Amino acid sequence: MNTPKTFSLALLLGSLGACALQSEVPPLEAGDVPAAYSMAADTAVAWPELDWWQNFGDAELSTLISQVQASNLDLASSQRNLQVAQLTLRDAGFNLLPRANVSVGAGIQYQESRISGQQSDSNASPFDAIASLSYNDILSKPAVYTQAVADYDSRAAQVADVALTTLGTSASTYFQLLLTRDKLTAAEQNVINAEAISEIVNARVEAGVAVPLDALQQQIALQRERANLRSLQQNELAARSSLALLTAQNVQGFNISGDTLEAILVPEVAAGLPSELLLRRPDLVQAEADLRSLVAGFDIARSDYFPDISLTASINASSTSLSDLVSSPDLFITSSAALLQSVLDTGQRSRNLERSRLIMESGLASYRRTVLAAFNEIEVLLSASQLQAELVDVALQNLQAAEEAFRIAQVRYEEGVLDFQTVLNSQNTLFDSRNTYLDNKLQQLNTAVSLYQALGGGWQASDIPR
Repeated sequence: MNTPKTFSLALLLGSLGACALQSEVPPLEAGDVPAAYSMAADTAVAWPELDWWQNFGDAELSTLISQVQASNLDLASSQRNLQVAQLTLRDAGFNLLPRANVSVGAGIQYQESRISGQQSDSNASPFDAIASLSYNDILSKPAVYTQAVADYDSRAAQVADVALTTLGTSASTYFQLLLTRDKLTAAEQNVINAEAISEIVNARVEAGVAVPLDALQQQIALQRERANLRSLQQNELAARSSLALLTAQNVQGFNISGDTLEAILVPEVAAGLPSELLLRRPDLVQAEADLRSLVAGFDIARSDYFPDISLTASINASSTSLSDLVSSPDLFITSSAALLQSVLDTGQRSRNLERSRLIMESGLASYRRTVLAAFNEIEVLLSASQLQAELVDVALQNLQAAEEAFRIAQVRYEEGVLDFQTVLNSQNTLFDSRNTYLDNKLQQLNTAVSLYQALGGGWQASDIPR
C-alpha cells in the first residue's frame, strides 16, 4: 500500500477530529453581570492582593497565615490532589496521539536438507521487530480532551477556593481569639467593679443605711460576672485550639501573644470591576469549568451519530541476526482505515444526547445561580461594611459615656446621694456597652475578611498551573 497516502489520510482524519464536535459554552444572561456595584463606596477598580491579610496591619496575623500556608493539613492534601489532576490531564493529552507499540523477539526455526545422501540439520534464530500504530475514536477525542481540561480547571479552582476559605477562617479565628481576650480583660474589670460595689453595699448594710436586699442583689451580679469570666476562659482555650489545628500543632505548645483587637486596622476593600470577578473568584471559575465539562459531554454524546473512524498501521521486520535487523531488515508495511457506523440502536443515541442536553442546561442554570449569588453577596457585604463602620463609632461613643456614667454613679452612691438601683443599672449598662463595642469591632473585621474572600482574595484564573 502507498505509505504517503496512508499518512495523508491520517492527517485528514486527524484534522476532522480537531475541528468537529466543539460546541460553544452557553453564555450568561445579559443582566447577570452588573456594570458596577451599587453599594461601592467609590469607583476604585483595584483588586485585593494575594497577601490581603497584610492590610490588617498585624504582624502576628501575617506570621500565623504563613504558618497555615506551610503546615495546614487540608492545604497539603489539596495540593497533592492537584498534582494528581495534573497527571490525569497529561494522560488525557497523550491520549490525543496515536498509540504506538514496538516489540523485538527471537524465535527458533528448524531446517533439514539432504545432499548426496547426507542429512544436515541447522537451527536458525531469526529476530523479529513489530511496530504498530493505532488511532481510534478520532472524531470524539478532541471533545474528550476538552472535557479533561475543563475537569482539571475545575479541580484547580476548587483547590484555590479551599485555600482562600482556610486563610479566611484562620484570620477570623485569630480575631475571635483576640476578641475573647478583650472580653476576658473586660470581664476581669467587671468582676473588680462588682466586688467594689459589693464591699460598699455590705458596709452600708452594716451601717444600717442600706437594706440586706441590696447586698443580695449585688452578690448575684458578682457571681454572674465570675461565671462569665470562667466561660470566657474556656472560649479562649477553644479558639486557641482551633488555630493550633489550622497550623497542624498541638494546643499545649501553641500560643498567640496578642490580646486585643484595638490595634487591628480595618482596611478599605476596593471592589474592582464586576465583569472581572468571573475570572478572579475561584468558585465562579470552578462553576464555569464544570459547565464546559458538561458541554464537552454533550459533544461526546453527539459524536455517537458519526462514524467511528480508526486508523491502524504496522511494520514487520525480520533478520537472522540482530545486527542485520538494524542494518538491512526485511520490511512488510500494512495499513488500513476503518469507518464503522451503527444503524439500529433502539434510540439509545437519541436518549443519550437528550440526557446530555438536559444536564448541560441544568449546568448553565447552576452557573448562573452561582454568579448571581456571588454578585449579590458582594453587594450585601459592601453595604454591611458601611453600616458596621457606623455602628462601631456609635458603640465606642456609648462605651465612653457608660464608663463616665458608672464612675459618677459609684462616687455619688458612696456619698449617699444615689440609691443602689441606680448604681446597679449603670454597672449593667457599662458591661453591655463593652461587649457591644467589642462585638461590633469583630463583626467589622470579619466583614472585611468575607469581602476579601468574595472578591477572590487576589487569585485569578491565569494562576492555574499547567
